[in-house]
Amino acid sequence: MFAYPTPANRNFPLAHIKQSVSPPPHTSSSVNDDGKFIFDEYKTHKDITTPIQHWQLRNLIRSPSPRTVIHPSDEAVHMFNTKTKEDTPILTDLPFTPTTIDSGYGYIAMAGQRGMAMIKDMNSDWSARFNAGPGMNNSISLAKTINNEIRVMVCNNDQTVCILSVPNMEKLCTLRMPAAINHTSVSPNGRMMLMVGDNGIVYLYNITESSDYQQISSYKASEEPALSCAWNQSSEKFAVTSQDGNVSIWDITQQNNVEPICRIGSTETRKTRKAPRSIQFSKGPLDLLAYSEHVSTINIIDTRTFETRQVIRLAPNDMDYHITGLSFSPDNRSLFVGMEDSIIELSVDICSRRRFAAAGIV
Repeated sequence: MFAYPTPANRNFPLAHIKQSVSPPPHTSSSVNDDGKFIFDEYKTHKDITTPIQHWQLRNLIRSPSPRTVIHPSDEAVHMFNTKTKEDTPILTDLPFTPTTIDSGYGYIAMAGQRGMAMIKDMNSDWSARFNAGPGMNNSISLAKTINNEIRVMVCNNDQTVCILSVPNMEKLCTLRMPAAINHTSVSPNGRMMLMVGDNGIVYLYNITESSDYQQISSYKASEEPALSCAWNQSSEKFAVTSQDGNVSIWDITQQNNVEPICRIGSTETRKTRKAPRSIQFSKGPLDLLAYSEHVSTINIIDTRTFETRQVIRLAPNDMDYHITGLSFSPDNRSLFVGMEDSIIELSVDICSRRRFAAAGIV
C-alpha cells in the first residue's frame, strides 16, 4: 500500500474526535437499507485491544471457534473467550507487531512489517517463522486446496505473493504481480484464488492439481486501490472492496462476467471513512455478506437478492470509532467486530434467516 500513518506518529484520520456527524444518508446504489435485523442492545467486551498497524488494511480479528476471537495485542496474540471473559495470550514476545492475522484448519497465521511472518499449530507447541519479502506484509491467509493441502499465502508490499505448504513450510512459488497485492482469498472448493491490489484490479487464478497457479481472468474493480476480497460458500461468487467506498460482486457462473452483478456504495459521505476494509461471507445456507467500513459502520447484505442491506453504526453520531476487522463465528451464530479498545458481539438471527427470504442480525 501507499505510505501510511504509524502507531508512532498516531497520524490516523481523526479517530475518536468529536464532530458534527449527521445520520448516514441513503446510498445511491440500488440496495435498500430497510433491514430491521438487530435489537437495540449488543454486547461490548471492553478493554480488549487490537492495535492498528496499517491504516488502510484491517484484517486483525478471527473467530476460530464459537465464543472465541483471536486478536493481536502489541507483540503478542491473544484468544478472547466471550463466555468466560478471559483474554489469554497464546503467543508472546513476537519479533513483530502483527499487521494481519488469519486462522483455520487448526492453525493461526500472522504477519508484520519487514516481511516477517509466523504460523502456529493451535493444538500443539509447533510453530514456524519465515520471511515473505523485504517489504511490509499486507495480508496473510490460510487455505486448503483441491489436493487437501493446507497452504499459507502472504502478500508483501514488494508486489509479490509468497505461497508455502503447511506444516512443512516448503515454498511452492512466488507470484510477481504488476502492483502491490493487498489481499488474497482461495475459494472454498480449493480450485481458485483471488488477488486484489493497489491498481484496483482483481486477478483470478486457477489452482491446478499439480499445485500450479495459472491466471485465468482479471477484472477492474476501481480506479482506486482494491483492499480486500472474499468468496461465498459455493465458490460461485466473490466480493471485492475498494478505497472508493464500493463493494463489487461478481458471479463466475455467468457467461459474460466481466462486469460485476452489482456494486454497492456506502452510506458514508466522507471519503476516507467510507472505504470498506474487511469483508466476509457467512457459511452454509444463511447467505449473508458482512463488511466493515473505515470507522463506526458495518453492513450486512442479503446475498440471495443483493437488494437488502442492514447498516449498523457502532459509534455515537458525533464520534468515530476505528474498526480493526470483523469475523463470523464458525457456527454463524455470532458476528464479531474489532475496535481499537473493545470487541463487539452481534448475534445472527439463525431461525429467521432459514425461514424467510431476508433476515439478519439480532
